Amino acid sequence: MSTPGRTDAPGSGIDEELRKCRVLVVEDTEASRRLIGAFLAAAGIRDVAFAVDGVDGLEKAESFDPDLVILDIMMPRMDGFEVCKRLRANPRFRRLPILVQTALGAPEERTSVFRAGATDLVTKPIHGPELIARVRVHLENRLLVRNLEDFRERVQSELNLAREMQSQLLPSAETIASLSERHGLRLQAHFETSSELGGDYWGVRGLDDDRIAIFIVDFAGHGVTAALNTFRLHTLIRQFPPEGHTPASYLGLLNDRMVELLATDQYCTFLYGVLDVKTDLFTYAAAAAPAPIKGSSAGSTLLDSSGLPVGIARGIPYDERVVPFPPGEFLLLYSDALTETQN
Repeated sequence: MSTPGRTDAPGSGIDEELRKCRVLVVEDTEASRRLIGAFLAAAGIRDVAFAVDGVDGLEKAESFDPDLVILDIMMPRMDGFEVCKRLRANPRFRRLPILVQTALGAPEERTSVFRAGATDLVTKPIHGPELIARVRVHLENRLLVRNLEDFRERVQSELNLAREMQSQLLPSAETIASLSERHGLRLQAHFETSSELGGDYWGVRGLDDDRIAIFIVDFAGHGVTAALNTFRLHTLIRQFPPEGHTPASYLGLLNDRMVELLATDQYCTFLYGVLDVKTDLFTYAAAAAPAPIKGSSAGSTLLDSSGLPVGIARGIPYDERVVPFPPGEFLLLYSDALTETQN
């Protein structure tokens, strides 16, 4: 058994972050509590609480919120097995490291300790350097997990904010309803990303009393990079509105600007069209977008949407296509999420 206070006292390497951790010692024997407390103090861990049995230990865990529990197995009122089970049943302590100290020597007895929920164990009589070495390992892991959870929570919060901002780029329900009523159309939309953020983007706007412009875009990849590119495109469309352009010329204009903004491995599929309710024509230009489906109750057909993706090279010529779109027909625009999603 090591003697606390010697020059080779355990824990000499514990750093400041570990010294701030809280340790709860649950032990019914006063001599053992003092010994463990002395080892922890020699290692520089000062924030230590003590409980005299399992019932007291559970109460102290709630109020003290430890980073580590050093737990005896054989105790009155409630043994360590039950304490482990109750701690693990509490979501708050599901990942709390529990270091059991026990005199149990048989393999099946030691296995039962882990089945109850213990993280690790040390054998009585306690050897100071081993105790502190195990304490250090579990506190370091506890800090790593906590930092990871904090980081994940922060990233998730930022992703939620970014997703909300991205959704605000899309046409609002009020805009869709207004355009539908003004032009005698029924417009419906569904938007859902494959993860927190995505590269799909669509828009619609009225050009005059007879025409509306509609587009759908899918940037390569998923996640933050693809989502940022939707913001770039949104800014570009606000800077260069489509009024005064044919679909082909407008797609070419956006392509030349996007080439300057996108990295060499980034691009997007694009379809931009103008629906004229006076002439019942749909005029569009496409850049490798999924083929639109046009039809009526009598049947449907796939429209040609071939063309080089936007953002690959400047000066790409885009074909302009015109198809009839009389009353009673429908037009479905979609990204590859529709065709690649199972079921």
